[in-house]
Amino acid sequence: MGLGVLSFCWHAWPFPIERLEALPASPVVTDCRGDLLLRRVSHDDQWRMSVSLERMSPWLVQATIAAEDRRFRRHRGVDPLAVARAAGQNLLAGRTVSGASTLTMQVCRMMDSRPRSIGAKLIESFRALQLEALWSKGRILEHYLNAAPYGGNVRGVQAASRLFFAKDAADLSLAEAAMLAGLPQSPSRYRPDRHLQAARARQRVVLERMVAAGFISPRQCEQAAAQELQLARRSVVVDAPHAAEMALQRSPGGGRTTLDGEIQQAVQSVLHEHGRNLPAAVVQAAVVIDIEQAAIVALIGSAGPGASQFNAAAAPRSPGSALKPFLYAAAFDAGVLGADTTVYDVPIDRGSWRPDNFTRTFSGPLPAGEALRRSLNVPAILVAQGAGLERCLGVLRACGLDLPADADARAGLSLAVGGLEVSLLELTNAYATLGRGGVTRPPRLLADEARAARSPAARALSAEACRTLDDILSSRRRRPGGMEGLDAASVPWFMWKTGTSAGRRDAWAVGHNGRYAVGVWVGVDRGAGREELVGSQAAEPALAALFALPRLRRTQADPPAPAPLIVRHPLPPPPEAGSELVILSPPAGSTLIALNGQAVIHPQANGRTQDAASTGPALQWFHNGRLLADAKRLEVGVGVHELRCVDPAGRAAAVRFNVR
Repeated sequence: MGLGVLSFCWHAWPFPIERLEALPASPVVTDCRGDLLLRRVSHDDQWRMSVSLERMSPWLVQATIAAEDRRFRRHRGVDPLAVARAAGQNLLAGRTVSGASTLTMQVCRMMDSRPRSIGAKLIESFRALQLEALWSKGRILEHYLNAAPYGGNVRGVQAASRLFFAKDAADLSLAEAAMLAGLPQSPSRYRPDRHLQAARARQRVVLERMVAAGFISPRQCEQAAAQELQLARRSVVVDAPHAAEMALQRSPGGGRTTLDGEIQQAVQSVLHEHGRNLPAAVVQAAVVIDIEQAAIVALIGSAGPGASQFNAAAAPRSPGSALKPFLYAAAFDAGVLGADTTVYDVPIDRGSWRPDNFTRTFSGPLPAGEALRRSLNVPAILVAQGAGLERCLGVLRACGLDLPADADARAGLSLAVGGLEVSLLELTNAYATLGRGGVTRPPRLLADEARAARSPAARALSAEACRTLDDILSSRRRRPGGMEGLDAASVPWFMWKTGTSAGRRDAWAVGHNGRYAVGVWVGVDRGAGREELVGSQAAEPALAALFALPRLRRTQADPPAPAPLIVRHPLPPPPEAGSELVILSPPAGSTLIALNGQAVIHPQANGRTQDAASTGPALQWFHNGRLLADAKRLEVGVGVHELRCVDPAGRAAAVRFNVR
């Protein structure tokens, strides 16, 4: 009769296994060392971090069995010997002093919390028999260790291990495991961070039960009981709220990030110190990327006097002149420009648009490298025009910038002066592309995105173009802001470019040193700009201070000087530069190939000298300082050469070129 009733109940009330399988986990984000960045409770308001049985300390498994259910491996959900023992103890005491719940029964009780009674115990026993028929002992034990209460809203051994000892459950020592295994009996009474002496006494009971079960020796028991435990601090170790939120967006369950807590805190300190000199409404953001690993090692979304929840590192903003290096690189790879090629800083008119420079002055013809260093607007616009707007946009996209599909129509040539918005994270990663010699990779934030760093990378620019930019924008050619008083040996090597948006709402400084790419943005979230928000003044000193940090400073030798670029189709001078005397052939900074040890050139200059008289008496030509009697055809050998011409009005022009 009893077996028939049991069989009927078994089939009439099947075990609700889905209620156990849907154990909610709490998102937890850590840095690369496992230090906590952010944790959130699960939707049932519990802090729970699930972990497999294989990733738990063996001591923890043995301690839990010894403390809660010594015959767990032998019974089938209900332990008759434990029932008999508890009944006898309770009868003698005249009250309930001992229970007979197995670990399996406790799992069933956690699934359906009921007031303790004989009826509830019978239901738990029935469910335990069902569960043992469905799950293995290992799976039941794993579920218990992930669901058991360890104090407050802390559920599971992984969350408890992280909270009390700042380590994973896999790394618990015997003493730590015994202390945690004793908590579920009375979590509030035995919490080590609140009641250490009571927790110590309970730990001793668990260790002695482990000896009785044959899991450890009496000597191990005494050693573990005497071990001094280091409880973890209760505060979050690393302050990186915006990076942690970005990690949760990529992985809602959380995980280990690529952030380096030490670098993150060092960057925070630099921005905090720099913020002392900024107006109250100003916000700072910074990004540091490990170039080789394509990994974000520091990200501050909002710091300084006006810090807020706004993540300025991920927000699209106008980069000002910080895009100019990529436009010059596009021209380098197109064969229309070299570092010494003459470009023109003259007033121009492009369809009622009359751009000027920050200083509202013009410098006339000058080498391309100098124009880029000085961040002159007109030469950059002419370079973008000569290289081709589509080519320039293609380079920017290939370097990782997420530009709109209609970028050509939206920005046009104003691209050269910040006509398109980009985020600090994207732009810093684009400079990481320069640091990799033109190879672009998406920036990683989660450690398990490691495969992306090893996947076939896309080449956006040639290594020669990147080396040329490194040389032009090197800290060896100009002293970084904030380092004016240092001697040359104390200035670290890095290349960088600043930017200032129209209206002075955004000040930028971004660069790399071959090891790290670093970007700094200083600005206002909304409202009018500020007079102080100029890239070279508001952002560059912070960038220089970051590159001087011991963890970020370049320790290897400075990169070698680049080889001259081959200029096949030099940019023509703009019509507005017609009054200037300019040598058109050979182009400045070009490299010619010698055949049989000689290269043949036909010197030409602009303006009135482009006719047949351009090599006649009206124009005098000098090769390496020597007057040429006939400059229609000139044969030169391998090496560096200078060609100069002077017209009757006294105007002069000169170019240097290389023959190899």
